[in-house]
Amino acid sequence: MTLEEEKEFRQKIQDTIVPIAINMTEDQIRSIILSVEKTNPNLPEGFGAMLFEKIMIHKYNKFK
Repeated sequence: MTLEEEKEFRQKIQDTIVPIAINMTEDQIRSIILSVEKTNPNLPEGFGAMLFEKIMIHKYNKFK
């Protein structure tokens, strides 16, 4: 991913996923990510873990 693509990806997470994830538990978020990974086998290895990490960073930075 280029720096521009990474910046855009982070912004998409913040705009679309974080508003919903704010009211979810970590287990609920993990469960959804695992479900998406199972139905989309073409996702790169480690994508779910990276996405979960990015969501948690954005989620908990909202409270600071």
